[in-house]
Amino acid sequence: MTDINNGGSFERGSRISHTHIINDEEVKEYLSNCTIPVEAEDVELNPKLLHNIVYPLENTIDYIIAVDGEETTIPVKKSFPSSLITFFQFGSLLIKSSDLEDMKQKPFVSPTDIRKLKDIKREKLILPTKNVSLKKGDDLKTSVRKAIQLFFEKKHSGSTSMLETLYWFLFEGYDVHSSILDYNLSHCPHCGTNDIKLEKAKINIPAYSWECTHSKCKQEIFITDVFRLFEKADNDTGAEGIISYTSSLIESFLMIHTIKSLIEIEDKLVDRFLFVKDGPLSFNGETARMHKPMQTLVNFLNKSNRINIVGVENSGPFVDHAKQIKDKLISGQVLLLNNNHIYSYIIPGKSNSQYASTSYYSGKFIYKSHDDRLYVLTIPVTDHNKYYAVPELTDLKNVQEILLNIDKLKCDIYENALIPVALANKLISLTNHPSTNILEKFAKKLMGR
Repeated sequence: MTDINNGGSFERGSRISHTHIINDEEVKEYLSNCTIPVEAEDVELNPKLLHNIVYPLENTIDYIIAVDGEETTIPVKKSFPSSLITFFQFGSLLIKSSDLEDMKQKPFVSPTDIRKLKDIKREKLILPTKNVSLKKGDDLKTSVRKAIQLFFEKKHSGSTSMLETLYWFLFEGYDVHSSILDYNLSHCPHCGTNDIKLEKAKINIPAYSWECTHSKCKQEIFITDVFRLFEKADNDTGAEGIISYTSSLIESFLMIHTIKSLIEIEDKLVDRFLFVKDGPLSFNGETARMHKPMQTLVNFLNKSNRINIVGVENSGPFVDHAKQIKDKLISGQVLLLNNNHIYSYIIPGKSNSQYASTSYYSGKFIYKSHDDRLYVLTIPVTDHNKYYAVPELTDLKNVQEILLNIDKLKCDIYENALIPVALANKLISLTNHPSTNILEKFAKKLMGR
């Protein structure tokens, strides 16, 4: 050992220190009670969950819309106290089914063909993330709230703003028989008063806001406060915790906004569209309550229309599990995922627990395509609890035609990719090194750093 009093280094950790852990009875007991996922050969597929897919003779889906988002956080001041902002870019990509059919018949894909597929509409959002305010005197939480409200003020696609779409969504403006008269907000973002009732009759339009009902507050509550993102925006520690939730939320609402526009243009027009979302069809974190009005919207529209929406997962435990059991599935087969299968083979939990009941409005399944590609997909279901208890193929509306189009959209940009999702991701990506440096210099220049 080197003598530390003579300027030497500290003694290195003892090579036998691990024995104190190995011989500890409490550690042994804890580890013996832990479980890990089973190996592939031990996975038993319930034959009732397996279904062979038969494609319809006619494809009535004429257009595919893919929605994806990218974000990157930039330091605009690195010295203490550091300041961060986050750039978001969202893309809505429209593809005609006929263009895909034409490409399929050609020996090679020309630049003209690719240009047809790259007609993407981009939307941008800048979110104060740490020690940044939109306006002098505003704190970070207020700045975050205003940034989200300002983004929803824009029309994006369609003739009305996304604020109007959110109002239509919350108060069921699509249903003339709806009895929804108010929305219960968890608490006021200003005074913290719990259970603020946002009454439909008292909304301030066109601002789409209310006054806090507490007599000593009376400050403005935005309609976008229903997302509750402000709850994770802390004036001291920042708002980095809401970045992924914000991205997923806006992807979903760009899709909802387009659905509303199509319904208003022509009855049954929405039937001819397939919406492809990167990631599962769900609302997570602070935004999770949005899954209930989304479930209501989907169920209502499926009575008179056919809403074709599919979520595509590219990573995570379900994708890993799909690869694990690939050889147990035959080509063109679907494995429906119920509570028992999920909690037995994919994630820890009790088999009688309800999977994702507070966030999903969709049913999850694994699809092995006719050319042996693997996809983990979600499609809206009418009854979430019923699906994850005893799923049936008919619970997944129009699943055969959706999977027909999934097969048409195959792409080799990365493993098991789909053309619109992969292209949208490539065309809006902000995470590569040159883009990040350019955005950092751009932001610092405009912010006077």
